[in-house]
Amino acid sequence: MRIAIIGAGIIGVNAALALRVQGAEVTLYDREGVAAGASRGNAGIFADYAVLPEARPGLRREVPRMLLDRNGPLSIRLRHLPKLLPWLRDFIREGQPDRVERSTTALSALMKWVRPDWDRVLREAGCEDLRVSRGTLHVYRSPRAMHDALPDWQVMGAHGVRFEPVMGQALRDLEPALSRDFQAGVLMPDLSHALDPLGLTERLAAHARARGCEFRQAEVSAISSTETGVCLHFPGAGTRAFDRAVIACGARSDALTRPLGLPVPLESERGYNVTLPAAGVTLNRPVCLPERGFYMTPMSVGLRIGGRVELGGLIAPPRWSRADVMLRHARNALPGLDPKGAKRWMGHRPSLPDTLPAIGPLPGQERIFAAFGHGHLGLTLAATTGRILAEMIYEIPPEIDPTPCLPARFA
Repeated sequence: MRIAIIGAGIIGVNAALALRVQGAEVTLYDREGVAAGASRGNAGIFADYAVLPEARPGLRREVPRMLLDRNGPLSIRLRHLPKLLPWLRDFIREGQPDRVERSTTALSALMKWVRPDWDRVLREAGCEDLRVSRGTLHVYRSPRAMHDALPDWQVMGAHGVRFEPVMGQALRDLEPALSRDFQAGVLMPDLSHALDPLGLTERLAAHARARGCEFRQAEVSAISSTETGVCLHFPGAGTRAFDRAVIACGARSDALTRPLGLPVPLESERGYNVTLPAAGVTLNRPVCLPERGFYMTPMSVGLRIGGRVELGGLIAPPRWSRADVMLRHARNALPGLDPKGAKRWMGHRPSLPDTLPAIGPLPGQERIFAAFGHGHLGLTLAATTGRILAEMIYEIPPEIDPTPCLPARFA
């Protein structure tokens, strides 16, 4: 079977590997090349604890603050608001308790496969050295702040996430570089992180090439169905025929689904980071400041400070003050942090209102498959997404019920 994958980020590359195992002849297309988007600059966390959706009860009351606080953990660009309103309406609706529970159940089912799926992919590709398992630590300035977050931790615990509260000196023993302003924390000892997200995607792509997958730097402008398969259309009127196609081009995926009759509510969650190649301080594991909305992750490329959400679309230039604010908070959290050589980055997380990715055939287009909308969980769910796609396309009995992720939910 000849299969085209549009998008060569961490999702597309994992899809290629999984399909190649089944014997597919795979060609990946990306207008910018391997890992040119969000796969390049993410925080590197394999976040299989993230069973809670982004939308939560009471979200409607937060919208004015999101509009006014341009550098807060979650902000909305005022000029983007008219275009954002339909997505924002759906996002607020997904914060209703019954919908939160439904999304949590679906996310939990996916997360149970993250570690075994990544274990297999990394072992087969010889990339195990790019993942380390030292746990992650969420830190709070007071026991009260940690207590306020306890309901979320209890939900995660009910879904199998192992965590341990740590206080005072025990917290400082785990991370001596942290400011003494932090009095409480929660350790998730089982979590792992990537030492170099870009390097990981590039090495997996090299493994895919060695296995026979073809990579082409080219823009796909449209996809159409034919009597026997699909046809990819390129700028300048060129075409190429395949048996199946997978849309995995992140926040721009809806440009390909909309002409096919599926106007997916896809939005860019613009994420920012700052990487310090010589930070001057040492963290033993990723540390999250949940009250500030970002992670500090030790990587082979330096200390990466990244996260937060800006809803501002695909076109507006970066608002670098958001990265600068994170760096300022990080310097307060890590006395002695050296900001020299800081490299700023902004990328587009492809986000759907219910926090669930779109994986599966498009309605009425059974030969064209979606693999996008992973939001903050692209790295986390990439290997599992590849396996689900391979099971669908080759009609293998699934180990995971894909129903909650099917694109048909938007039809």
